[in-house]
Amino acid sequence: MIAKKTVALAIAAMFLAPALSVAQLPKVPSLGGGSSNSSGGGDAAAQQDQLVRAYVAADKEVLNAQAKMADAVGLKDRAAQLQATSDALGAGATKENLEQSETMQSEASQEIQAKLKEGNVKLDNAGKKKFADGLGTLGRGIAKYAALKGPIANFQSAITGGGAAAALGAASKLNAGRYIVSSTPGHMKNLSNTLNTAVSYAKSNDIPVPADATAAL
Repeated sequence: MIAKKTVALAIAAMFLAPALSVAQLPKVPSLGGGSSNSSGGGDAAAQQDQLVRAYVAADKEVLNAQAKMADAVGLKDRAAQLQATSDALGAGATKENLEQSETMQSEASQEIQAKLKEGNVKLDNAGKKKFADGLGTLGRGIAKYAALKGPIANFQSAITGGGAAAALGAASKLNAGRYIVSSTPGHMKNLSNTLNTAVSYAKSNDIPVPADATAAL
């Protein structure tokens, strides 16, 4: 019972990142009732596979979004790097692959925000369309990260359901899942900041803001 309460509190705390609108995120599935083993919905390795697949889908969405936005504002080399990273990322991604992707996204976010804040970026109609497409894709990517609450809860529950000895024994095999659990809140906060900056720029430059972007604010 103590383990279940600890997991539930940890998951809830993880998603209380200040830049996120928690009310817009789906509720974490209840971890109460049943045995510890059944509450996780399967063993930790299987839950990690599901979590990684969902995380990679969100990652690819964001990388594609940033590639469009970077290209629109003239960051051509960065756009090419982002697209290449997205193309190379697969469902079997390791912790190292996920770290590389997040580093790429973080660097791109900083560059895109800096470019937009310069105040002298003027887009033609084609550039505005590409930027707007990037906004919508980024909104969908952030929504996919928010939807990770369920898979994260299942992964955490599967680990604790096996007991401390099992968790320690499998630690080296569950690095990708543990990385996702620890990095997602900060990553979502950074992406939300990028989206806010990009939406403000769009509104000031007669660029339509897609509904998917607005929903993720």
